[in-house]
Amino acid sequence: MGPGKKILGLTALLLMLTLWAGYIYVFNENRGGQLGGVGESTAWCGTPPSSDAALLGKDQLTLRITNNLRGEFMLSGAVVVSERTFNRYDLGRNELRLRLEPLQWSYGVTPIFLEQVKVLPLSRNLASTDKSAFAQLESRPIGVQGRVTEFPFDTYRYGYKPVLYYVKGNERVDLRFKNITTLMEMSNTFTPIQKYNRADYINEKNVMVRDEDYKAYGHHECAFSVERKGAFKVVVLLMLLVLCLPLLLVFYRDEPGIDFLATLVGIGVVRTVLVGPVQDFQLYNIDFLFGAALLLVGTVSLIKAMRLHSRREMALRSGETSTW
Repeated sequence: MGPGKKILGLTALLLMLTLWAGYIYVFNENRGGQLGGVGESTAWCGTPPSSDAALLGKDQLTLRITNNLRGEFMLSGAVVVSERTFNRYDLGRNELRLRLEPLQWSYGVTPIFLEQVKVLPLSRNLASTDKSAFAQLESRPIGVQGRVTEFPFDTYRYGYKPVLYYVKGNERVDLRFKNITTLMEMSNTFTPIQKYNRADYINEKNVMVRDEDYKAYGHHECAFSVERKGAFKVVVLLMLLVLCLPLLLVFYRDEPGIDFLATLVGIGVVRTVLVGPVQDFQLYNIDFLFGAALLLVGTVSLIKAMRLHSRREMALRSGETSTW
């Protein structure tokens, strides 16, 4: 066995050891189908979720932020209006609305666009003990700061101040709700992290940072970032390493085989499992790695096929057809 084959054999052994070690790590991180504890994928800000405001018939706004693997974030929730607020602002006739005022995400950018969330019609329940009205928020996507193409190292940020209001003539009247809760319920692969001040949320090294940037956000302001879990990054790495097996095989064998086809099928399966099929020709950074693997396998297979064809032609010319 030549030195090249020995190096390939040692590389394959190290690869297999890495795969098994990573598999054991992910297996130990598994908690009932979750990568890590369930609490690692949830967070909240504002009024504690265990608040009894709803039971006492107080004004309360609850927002729920969820996500999917493709980096799309959705907002839903509900609002409870007390009898006093309902009558004071005549919400039986005035449509209740919600706007999300974005917090500054960069020192060089001042956000001006507000996100409007539709509040469904209030359902009066004034005959109950708490004498309140209730309404659901229409689920809608929200715009976050981050790029999904950086998968699996993509991170997202979102900061806002929710304000309930109604329009009276040409005047916008804001309602002051004291109990506002935001629940972040992320998927298995993400970890939400609450940010408590502007400097921590913007997270930029800038000479414009002042002492007041470290002042805590207000009670109604909510900012957080979402990052991929370390265990999920290991899963992605293991799948990429599995694709190295046909790559090693095409270097190890003297004759080309179905290595290119095996790599192509493997890449298709891994890509679909991780980020889904290609949509609108949107490419992720990881797709260029897949492309490089295909090019490398295809190039090596083609070179070996050309060399094999050349040797066969030389053998035919020399009359040594019996060995072929």
